[in-house]
Amino acid sequence: MLVGALTATTVLAGCSSSGTPSAAAPTSTASSVAPTTTSTAPPTTTSVPPTTTTTTTALVVAPVPVPVTPVPGKALAVGQKGPDVQQLQQRLTEMGYWLPGVDGSYSAATQHAVTAFQKANGLPRSGKADAATLAAMATAPRPTPAKPPVAGRTIEVDLQRQILMVINNGQVENVLDVSSGKPSTPTPPGDYTIQRQIDGMRVSDLGELWRPKYFTGGYALHGSPSVPTNAASHGCVRLTNAEIDWLWSSGVAPVGTPLSVY
Repeated sequence: MLVGALTATTVLAGCSSSGTPSAAAPTSTASSVAPTTTSTAPPTTTSVPPTTTTTTTALVVAPVPVPVTPVPGKALAVGQKGPDVQQLQQRLTEMGYWLPGVDGSYSAATQHAVTAFQKANGLPRSGKADAATLAAMATAPRPTPAKPPVAGRTIEVDLQRQILMVINNGQVENVLDVSSGKPSTPTPPGDYTIQRQIDGMRVSDLGELWRPKYFTGGYALHGSPSVPTNAASHGCVRLTNAEIDWLWSSGVAPVGTPLSVY
């Protein structure tokens, strides 16, 4: 960001001169007294630049919705089905963790939602709704953005926690599980916008990128069949194919959307 400062200083010096007339005493002899002329300098004008005041109204962020579905009473894992899994899915959805639906099946999508919750709250990234995860889920707040709130939708990628947040008017709407660039090929931090996108498979020298949304150079958000719990990509931000499909179909991340990586 470039900050420009304009300083204007105007100094105008004003000066004046005057003469003092002399009076001659009256006599019977005719005498001539030269007239005295008083010269007054023109007035000095000082021009002060007008002061402009810009008033910015802070965005009022709506209160975060409070989850109403209770946390399941027993541990759950991939492959299980039933009302307890449905309850888990509903709770995750109410807390903002993205799922394609609430169907009562502990699928890969549910595993990634649980993993995103674990990442956001500093828990072991097992993808299992174990006792520690469920206990944290009972009290954990929804994640909050790192950037100041702005009107409209923005995206934040938290490299430390390996999550992506979709933000609307300063409030986190959705949290997604991601994998960014590994230490040898890191995802570059910065403030960007989604610049271009390809609705299909992009085959590059480094692999296949499903429906990529590029935010700087060759770095993109894209779908992948492999989204590990740690930073493991060549520099892009990997999401599951289902997650990137949702980013496209929901319309929350069109070209021009602000995107911050930190």
